[in-house]
Amino acid sequence: MKTKDYHRPSRSSEKHKTRKTPGTRPGTAGRRSQSLPVLEAQHHGPEGAHLAAALHTPDHGGLEGTHGFHPYPGRFHPHLPRTLLAAWKERQGGAPQTVLDPFMGGGTTLVEAMTAGLPALGSDLNPVAQLVAAERTRRRTPAQARQLAAHAHHLAAQVEALRRDKSPPRLNHPAIRRLAPHYVPHLFAELAQWMRLIDLEPPGPQRDSLRAVFSALAVKFSNRESDSSGEDRPVAYPKGAVSRFFTLKCAQLAQAQAALDKQCLAAGNPPAPRLLADDARLLTHLEWGEAHVILTSPPYPGTYHYLEHHRLRMDWLGLDPSPLEQGEIGAGKFPQGKSGGQPQLAEPRWQTDLAQSLSAMARVLKPGGRAWLVLGDWLAPGPNGPLPVDGAQALMELAQKGGWKTGSWASVKRPVYVPGEAQAYGERGKWEHLVELER
Repeated sequence: MKTKDYHRPSRSSEKHKTRKTPGTRPGTAGRRSQSLPVLEAQHHGPEGAHLAAALHTPDHGGLEGTHGFHPYPGRFHPHLPRTLLAAWKERQGGAPQTVLDPFMGGGTTLVEAMTAGLPALGSDLNPVAQLVAAERTRRRTPAQARQLAAHAHHLAAQVEALRRDKSPPRLNHPAIRRLAPHYVPHLFAELAQWMRLIDLEPPGPQRDSLRAVFSALAVKFSNRESDSSGEDRPVAYPKGAVSRFFTLKCAQLAQAQAALDKQCLAAGNPPAPRLLADDARLLTHLEWGEAHVILTSPPYPGTYHYLEHHRLRMDWLGLDPSPLEQGEIGAGKFPQGKSGGQPQLAEPRWQTDLAQSLSAMARVLKPGGRAWLVLGDWLAPGPNGPLPVDGAQALMELAQKGGWKTGSWASVKRPVYVPGEAQAYGERGKWEHLVELER
């Protein structure tokens, strides 16, 4: 990849949103927003210091309220959108400013827009992202929250009775043969009864929430080491564990949604976010100038293959993976053989995809609006092993070619916990960047 001099030292970054930390089981870091130490910081431009403050996440919290529902990889800390949106709203005199996240994932940006009293738009090709973002942004009254929790207990009693039945009804599921090998028999039987009962629920918010809670536990009770690993692990959950977890998570979700409703009422009662299943390279469902602000973190080489990450969930819930198969952006999708013993990442394909996404963002952003993009560094194959790529520099180069102005940016150096990566990044380290773009 070509490089340009942006009047700052060459350095590298880590996408802080999900990474392995000491004391966590491998692959589980994506289950919470990480508050990692900042080893070094740099910023440039009139808004650089403010961007750096947004990247300096607090050393506690992060998953309060609905942010804590459902594991999802690649999330950034809620402090980042909270800081940026609060300052932008104040700068605009409190006027309603529509916020767009074209790579919404689990909906962190959308939740923070809601609690700031701002209308929001979110888009993602991943059907699991649609499922998770819908629940994280769902508001329930206290009465509705109690109703969901009580109904989950009612279903749990039915599952317990069926578990003791010698001839329980079977789940008629098209993916049953693919799913069964990933679970020990007693857990699979319990999951199957939950899925069967949820399928019998009438369409509506309650059924949607039950499906989302099921998604949250589908990998937890499998033989997989983690969401991001296909390796098997010992499973020691006793009989009845699925139902206990299910009722607990339903109660927690309902309580968080009631708290979100209270926050939104205090913030001026903004409309529910509009969730779209759209390709970020096209954004066909959005009109010209529909957003005032864009805040997102696009996929980049060396990160997740979201399709494989959520494969079990899609199979259980009957979600169509084909849009994600055809349109997923990022390193997980495009390996092209080997180079020097390392995976050959398809950076040219990523550059094309991101350039198209930047073009679509430019079309839907109002004149005078802002786009904030979070991007980390990655490793690309070199003649003698992997070499670090500066994510901010790569992004700004593509943005400038597309007619964007890159007036301000900030970067923070994060710890590296993976030994092979630490060696590859060397003294320059891994950095995470927040870049502000203007049209």
